[in-house]
Amino acid sequence: MVEQHTAAMLNAEDFDNRKLVKTLGKGIKGSRSLNFAEASHLITAFAKGDLSSNQMAAAMMLMRVRGESIEELAGVAAGLKQLVPSEWQSIQADIDWPVYAGKREQLPWLLLAAKTLAKNGQSIILHGDSQSLPHRRHVEAYISALDIPRCFTAEQAKVNLARTGIIYVNSADIVPVLNDCRRLHQELGLRSLIQMSVRCINPTNASNSLRSYFHPGLDKQHQQVALLLAQKQVGETSTTPASIAIFKGLQGETEINPRVTTQVRMLRFSANDNQLLSEQTQIEIPTQLEAFVGAKVGQSDLPAHLLAQLWHAEDIEQAELSDLQLQQAIGSVTATMALVYALLSPSLPIEKSIKRASKNWFLRNNSASLKSSLNKTEDIFMLSSKADTHFCELRL
Repeated sequence: MVEQHTAAMLNAEDFDNRKLVKTLGKGIKGSRSLNFAEASHLITAFAKGDLSSNQMAAAMMLMRVRGESIEELAGVAAGLKQLVPSEWQSIQADIDWPVYAGKREQLPWLLLAAKTLAKNGQSIILHGDSQSLPHRRHVEAYISALDIPRCFTAEQAKVNLARTGIIYVNSADIVPVLNDCRRLHQELGLRSLIQMSVRCINPTNASNSLRSYFHPGLDKQHQQVALLLAQKQVGETSTTPASIAIFKGLQGETEINPRVTTQVRMLRFSANDNQLLSEQTQIEIPTQLEAFVGAKVGQSDLPAHLLAQLWHAEDIEQAELSDLQLQQAIGSVTATMALVYALLSPSLPIEKSIKRASKNWFLRNNSASLKSSLNKTEDIFMLSSKADTHFCELRL
């Protein structure tokens, strides 16, 4: 068995980085997975140019074939986080919202949810990569429809968060080595652990983070990675790890599918004398569209301007967006907002989270006086938790 390399060994000036590839590829009996420190060093060495593209590609594919371990996933995430400049990490947004999956069809309704949350006082950073899966519809292509600023520097991010409460950043503008990793993915025609690890970096040290997946079993992986990263963070820094919501997203994207019941794993952390204390709970976001049929045909052709029309509550022709499609869109928006409210307020029942989400969506363009009057009667303010769009949009 190949020897285990400690952080001290890895950081020595004479360390031969080829040993990491050898660790992964030295035959059936001689090879093993990387430990946390080795995986972290792998990505930072590649970023510094101490590991060649060929070596990195070999390491990624060996891990892929073997099946990435929790230590490898968490170690690479920690290494990427080390590469995030301090000016980004000092921003400390309220909500970390990774958007890497894109959608095969439909518009990114999550942008409407995020914008509504921002309008109600939350600071939100969306981060993704529009070229990671080029056949999908990525968030980056639609942010301009809702006047969500894309930021390239930490200074731009701070200014725009203060102004609008929500920004988008391409992750490679924060950690440039991700461009090199993507090029390797495209050249090899394969995915790697980078796609999961980058979702976990929380580049602005937000106090709350969303993690979505699609394939069965990845929820447990996300949970184990989050726990290991939290343990390392408590041992190395004085900051408290973010609260995290893990759920199966719509087509893998960080958005609730309103057509099904969604199970959400909630992780919350605290520290006592450098000892990590974790609270793990599970909530259920009920189906918002019972007996829902259709609304799937033609969604790949929906234009971006529909996002702006929905935001401004403008009339939309049936030919552009059918009633069923509209119901699914609003169901996604309110259910996704309800998830965030449940993450922000542990004691808030999901029914009240849904009601709050429906109310704030309904009031997104209304006056402060109307909001105030409705807040006074919140207990009797009933918008349908099933996302009946007749409460939200009137169509003539």
